[in-house]
Order: sequence, then C-alpha cells, then structure tokens
Amino acid sequence: MFARIIVGVVIGLAAGWFLSGKFSLEEKTLQIIQGFIAIVAIGFIASSFIFGAKFGVMAVAEIAIGYFAFTKLFQGGAAKP
Repeated sequence: MFARIIVGVVIGLAAGWFLSGKFSLEEKTLQIIQGFIAIVAIGFIASSFIFGAKFGVMAVAEIAIGYFAFTKLFQGGAAKP
C-alpha cells in the first residue's frame, strides 16, 4: 500500500515537472508527453478503483498532492496558469 502511495505522488511530481513549461520542447513532443502522462495517471487511478472507491479517490489525491508539491516546492510557490 505504501508503494502505491509513493507511485501516485511520483506521477504527480512528474506531471508537474513536464507541465511546468521549463522545457524548450517542440509542440508535438510536448503533446505526446502530456498524452503519455494522462494515460499513466488514468491507468493508475483506474487500477486503484478496482480495489474500491476509497482507493480510487486516494489515487486522485496522491497525484494532486504530487503535482501541487512540485508547484509549491520546486517553482518557488508560483504556479503557472
């Protein structure tokens, strides 16, 4: 269970890292990365819902915590719109 929590937070951190706009990537490459992150996040959430609604909601919260942790800790508290 603890490993699943860590994985959810890491997915959120990765999403925050790639969506922060700090990379100078081509538009097509960025779209592919965003799609891949979405697929991984949706797969993680869906696999968590298999064990029950409580775990599915926890998966959403873990990803959100990882994303907001990245925006607050690594971007100096200023999230880009």
